[in-house]
Amino acid sequence: MLDQLKEAGHGCPMTTAWQSWIHLENLSAYHDVPFATQENGFAGLDTELAFNGPVQVQHIAQMGEWAQEGKFVYAGRRNEGGANFRAGECALFTESSAGYAGIKAEAEFDFEVRPLPYWEGVDGAPQNTIIGGASLWVMEGHEDDEYQGVAEFLNFLSSPEIQAKWHQDTGYLPITSAAAEATREAGFYDENPGTDVAVQQMTANEPTANSKGLRLGSFDQIRGIIDEELEAVWSGDKSAEEALNSAVERGNQLLRRFESASR
Repeated sequence: MLDQLKEAGHGCPMTTAWQSWIHLENLSAYHDVPFATQENGFAGLDTELAFNGPVQVQHIAQMGEWAQEGKFVYAGRRNEGGANFRAGECALFTESSAGYAGIKAEAEFDFEVRPLPYWEGVDGAPQNTIIGGASLWVMEGHEDDEYQGVAEFLNFLSSPEIQAKWHQDTGYLPITSAAAEATREAGFYDENPGTDVAVQQMTANEPTANSKGLRLGSFDQIRGIIDEELEAVWSGDKSAEEALNSAVERGNQLLRRFESASR
């Protein structure tokens, strides 16, 4: 498809949001290969990064070629590419399901939602994708009556009817099966094709040690390192193997520092 778009003169065949989360973290889970040792960090603090394996190198190398050929246009580390897609400038866009509401509200064209692509020939693919980092935190140090209010609010947010509405209005995943079922029974998925793709990707298979998520110290800083190294690939300054090896080496230094501070 990228070849056809480029040959037709399209200026932006493909762009992406959140390049590390989609094209390394979810890529690894979806192909059932480790992003890090020790079950992606869940089994111990002595984990080491492992996203420089053959599947990840192949994928980033291919995207690097697309970048040099003008088939993949890099817009930024966060969700800068969303504006390009919503404006109709880019034909294909890899993004969180949470982007659905904005696209539906702003796009003046018909669009469709499809599962994340995967490489054929990789054992176990497609496995399942993983959630992003959007979350609600409750901090310690407050009075008991305040926590009673917090508990009631969390119960309200997690109720099937509120979760169903949140899921339908935003594109974020429902956090309960009851909310997903309520959405299905209401006919929302039939009326809005593709809005259940993320739910299906998450729940199609029982998660493995490689696909249940990530628990890594200093991960925000590690993502910054990954972004920097990927940008070197997109610009043609580094090969995929060089960049991912460097990101792993630099990231492991942060993990060892985190491990030492946590003991």
